[in-house]
Amino acid sequence: MTKPPVLIVEDSQAVTMLLKSFLEKLEYPDIHACDNGYTAVNEFKKLVKANTPPIVLLDFMLPDMDCRSVLTQMLDLHPAARVILETATEKEDEGIKELIRLGVYQYLEKPIRFERLKEVFETIEKEDFFFQKESEQLQMLENAEEEVKTKVKDRVDFILKSSKQVSLNLIEQMIGFSDETIHLHLNELEREGKIVNLGEKKEVACNKCDSVKTTQIFSCPSCNSPHFRLGKLIEHYNCGNVSEERTYQNDTCPSCNKEIKALGVDYRVLPNHYICNNCSDAFSELSSEYLCLKCENKFNLEDVNWQSSCNYRLAAV
Repeated sequence: MTKPPVLIVEDSQAVTMLLKSFLEKLEYPDIHACDNGYTAVNEFKKLVKANTPPIVLLDFMLPDMDCRSVLTQMLDLHPAARVILETATEKEDEGIKELIRLGVYQYLEKPIRFERLKEVFETIEKEDFFFQKESEQLQMLENAEEEVKTKVKDRVDFILKSSKQVSLNLIEQMIGFSDETIHLHLNELEREGKIVNLGEKKEVACNKCDSVKTTQIFSCPSCNSPHFRLGKLIEHYNCGNVSEERTYQNDTCPSCNKEIKALGVDYRVLPNHYICNNCSDAFSELSSEYLCLKCENKFNLEDVNWQSSCNYRLAAV
């Protein structure tokens, strides 16, 4: 089985070289590297157009673009993209949790341990092999009912093991159909204490095909550009100027050229604002729409079809 390309998005040349060298040892021959989000999205687009979507190693901190912007643009181009996030931020951080919810495939803690990186890539290879073989075998065994049921159960087990939590709707859509075998197998696993039923889960569903395999795409509220970064703003009380923290060189206001001295007296800091790389507008909230990862339909929150089904997780060992 041919190994897919790898796209490294990392602003540290030293880290890029180490990752590239290690991936070459894992026999990944086609490795691309970018040191900023804008170039990475364009390179990803080229690879998708060439029908060779890459595995992406995405650094959390980039010089020109918020990693959420990079992630959602990649998912917009290829909804099945496997984006591995690299960050020193704790996995329990709300920002990291949101990125995982949006579609990050896996999380790697910095400094990266190569043993862990190898595990992630081995998992990807196993998944590719598994689903390729399963697809071929299910087609060949179309008339062999019992064998098909076994394969469906194996797929359900694989999905459960690969997810922290997963709904019945999502399981059925990942397998590709709804079947009594799925329901019976889940009931059996629950009776045996292997999985826990967490109750009903309400999920965003596509208003065109009803798929719950969706993600959010974020953009600038002013110009709809997906290119933005996270930063801090400073408001100078004396002249009313509000601009990005880095524009205040040597603690001097870029508008009136007066020095800012006391926080709360001369100025205030507005943290966690987004700055558009296209129009330079700043805003505290992003515009968003949903993308269906199945049919690639885009829709707004007011057009969402909500779907409810049982939610499961593996029982604690």
